Amino acid sequence: MDSNLNKDRNGSERATDIETTYTFEIDEDNLFQDLRNKMKSDIWQIFPSSCASLAGIPFGLMLGWPSPTYPTLLQPDSRLPISLDQSALIAGFLMLGVSLGTLFSSRQIASCSKYGIILGNTLIVVGWALMSQSKNVYWLLGSRIVLGTGYGYALVQIKTYIKEMTEEELSDALVKVLACYTLTGFTAAYVIGPFVDFYLFSVIALIVSVFILFIAIFLPSTPKELIRSKRISDAKRLIAFLKPSLDPQIEAVKITESIDSHDSTNTLMDIYSNNTLKYNFLKFTLLVFCQQYSGIPPTLVYTQVIFMKLLVPYPQYFSIGYAVLFLVSNILGIYLFPKYNKKKVLLFSSSCTLMMYICKILVIYYNINEQYFPYTSVIIMYLLVIFNTIGLGSIPFSMITDLFPAKNQLFITKYFTILHCIFALTITKIFQVLLGRFEFFVPFCLLSAVTLFAIVFITFFVSSSHNSNFITKTDVFKEISTKK
Repeated sequence: MDSNLNKDRNGSERATDIETTYTFEIDEDNLFQDLRNKMKSDIWQIFPSSCASLAGIPFGLMLGWPSPTYPTLLQPDSRLPISLDQSALIAGFLMLGVSLGTLFSSRQIASCSKYGIILGNTLIVVGWALMSQSKNVYWLLGSRIVLGTGYGYALVQIKTYIKEMTEEELSDALVKVLACYTLTGFTAAYVIGPFVDFYLFSVIALIVSVFILFIAIFLPSTPKELIRSKRISDAKRLIAFLKPSLDPQIEAVKITESIDSHDSTNTLMDIYSNNTLKYNFLKFTLLVFCQQYSGIPPTLVYTQVIFMKLLVPYPQYFSIGYAVLFLVSNILGIYLFPKYNKKKVLLFSSSCTLMMYICKILVIYYNINEQYFPYTSVIIMYLLVIFNTIGLGSIPFSMITDLFPAKNQLFITKYFTILHCIFALTITKIFQVLLGRFEFFVPFCLLSAVTLFAIVFITFFVSSSHNSNFITKTDVFKEISTKK
């Protein structure tokens, strides 16, 4: 009887061991399967969004085009000669186009962001085609404004596409990456421009633009677009694949409700009727003014011209270095420095920028480049673009979420884009006029005065808190949960 009991016990123990082992193996398989599904869904969220964002590359090429191209076009014997006065106008027409495109960027073609991306890329292709066939300055103006309009329109469509295709946290990260595509194209223009002629540069950019348009045509539809097309079952399957953590049925209902709802929020009326919003709106406008008029836009347009005027050896190579530092500083300004106290970052950036301008003026006035060290101005310009871009050049855009509630942020983002472009256009023209009419240090005196104003303004009118002034429902729920 004992032996039978022991046998039963041993048997049950073995059975228990087998059962436990079997259960563990199932859990392990499920765990790895979940990980595989999560990785697969993340990849298929990121890949189409990254392809949609490629429009930033040909725009960045056009943005960086003036610096390596102007030294050639400004020569009297150029195949397409332009004057110094015309150079600022040509540069400004790109920003004018972006402003025009942004005005209409909320309107979708057939309620589909994909078609908006295709239209934007088509205009970009037309812009580079006009550039490659340019016969006079009017062709250049047409090329710049058409391309700028295409990108200004496509920009909002791309952001909408990303948000519809990805989960919230991932979409925020991918929207930030969008700026990196533009900066990559911008840097590539500095690298390629000095070593190819005007027409070959245009042809290269045109080929890149056509390839990106081809990719845009084959972008997959978003769940929202499928629901609009009455393909509900396809939309649910896509939601289940892209967002496995969500219930496809519930998510499809939410999307349907968002399509049927018409938000009639009047942002201008909200701002006008709310004293806090009015104050924040004015403060934000002045911050963007300080950002653009502190001088980086004209130095980017005339980088190589500035180095040539200062008799820097090999100006085309040092211009490439300036563009690379602008790229790296922007990445730091987008991802790293907004995490710190924004007022302190702005003050540090503005103060260092002012010091660099003072050094720049002294170097020009006393001919230090010619008499002592020919690379002095290069060092100052490099430090200038770093100090300005990490703070004053990038922080104002990140303050939109601090100064305005969520329902007003789309309008403010569009307002920022237009204001950013208009200020870039005007300061570039003013810089060019001062450059052509007065001593070379005079334009930098203006930029120094604006930077000094920025320091005073930030000191007295920008809050030291970098947290949002507006409490969301999520914050309220968190606070209630904490108290409980």
